[in-house]
Amino acid sequence: NVPPHLTTQSSIGTSAITRPPVYSKYVCGVKGTDRVGRVVGGEDAGPSEWCWQVALINSLNQYLCGGALIGTQWVLSAAHCVTNIVRSGDAIYVRVGDDDLTRKYGSAGAQTLRVATTYIHHNHNSQTLDNDIALLKLHGQAELKEGVCLVCLPARGVSQAAGKRCTVTGYGYMGETGPIPLRVREAEIPIVSDTECIRKINAVTEKIFILPASSFCAGGEKGNDACQGDGGGPLVCQDDGFYELAGLVSWGFGCGRQDVPGVYVKVSSFIGWINQIISVNNL
Repeated sequence: NVPPHLTTQSSIGTSAITRPPVYSKYVCGVKGTDRVGRVVGGEDAGPSEWCWQVALINSLNQYLCGGALIGTQWVLSAAHCVTNIVRSGDAIYVRVGDDDLTRKYGSAGAQTLRVATTYIHHNHNSQTLDNDIALLKLHGQAELKEGVCLVCLPARGVSQAAGKRCTVTGYGYMGETGPIPLRVREAEIPIVSDTECIRKINAVTEKIFILPASSFCAGGEKGNDACQGDGGGPLVCQDDGFYELAGLVSWGFGCGRQDVPGVYVKVSSFIGWINQIISVNNL
C-alpha cells in the first residue's frame, strides 16, 4: 500500500483512556509481564507482551492487518486496511490476545469480536494515504486480562522527538520477500524528523514526495522495519513508563532498507476526531 502517485520498487502492505496517575491492573500502556517483529529484523515478542496488538481478520478467518486496542470496544487501524472490505460489505473481525495466528485455535485466552461499525476518516485520501486512519467499534467488549490490554493515546498534537527509539509490532513479513510468520514480532526503530524523512524518501522516488501533515516517519535502519502485513499496527513510544500509541503503520518503500524510513499515521493529530466519535457513541 504505497500511495499510487509515487513510483516505487516495492511496497509495504501495509472508550479511549487518558493515563491515570496510579497503576491499576487495567490501566492503559502497561506491557504484559510475560517476558521469555511484519516486522523485519527485531525478534519474536514474548507471549502477551504487546497486549494491545490486535489482528483484523475477515469472515474466512484470513488475516488482513494489524490494529491497536484503545478501549474495550474500540480499535484503531489504518484506513487503507479496511476501505475495500467495507465497500464489499464483508464483515471484519478483531482478534485480541493472540500472539500467534498460526495456532488452529489461537492463543489461550484469545477473543474474537465482530466489528459493529467502521469509521474511516472523512478526509482519507487513498492516493496519497493522507489521513490513513480508521476507528472500529466492536460488537461487545474485549475482556481485559493477561494478554489483553489497552494502549494509551497521546496528547493532542504532540510530536515525538527525532532520534527517540520506539517499538513497532506486527504479524507481517520478516523481509521484503517474506515469510509472513503470523506471530507478533517487534522492532525498535528511531523517530525521523520530517525534513530528513522527505529528503531520504525523495532520494528513492521518481516523483516528488510531500509528507502529509497527518503522518510522520520512523526507521531507516537496515533490517529493522515494519513490512507487508503490518499495516494498521501500532508504533508505541514509552513516556514515564507507560506506552503511548504514537503511530499506525501506513506505508513505505520496501522493508528494512538503510536510510529509507517508513511512514506512519500521526495519532496525536486525530485525538479530537477519535474522542468525538467515542463520546457520541457513549451518549
